[in-house]
Amino acid sequence: MLVKVITPEKELYNEEAKSVNLPTEAGYLTILPHHTELLSVIHPGQIKIEFNSGLKKFIIEGGVIEVFKNEVNILLKKEFEY
Repeated sequence: MLVKVITPEKELYNEEAKSVNLPTEAGYLTILPHHTELLSVIHPGQIKIEFNSGLKKFIIEGGVIEVFKNEVNILLKKEFEY
């Protein structure tokens, strides 16, 4: 699945990934390829993205996630800390 991570400043990632794990209103959620459509608020916490090139972990202050047609768009409030 294609994962894009975007802040108001720039696009940070735009590449294929195996999974995404992040905090939402309903608790931590894991997105896998071909996940059902989803639109949710992201809560402050840690995001883990398993890209084909390796695992990335970072702390965020919140944002929005959209899953549609095997594409995941993560819109963050601001650039994150590693």
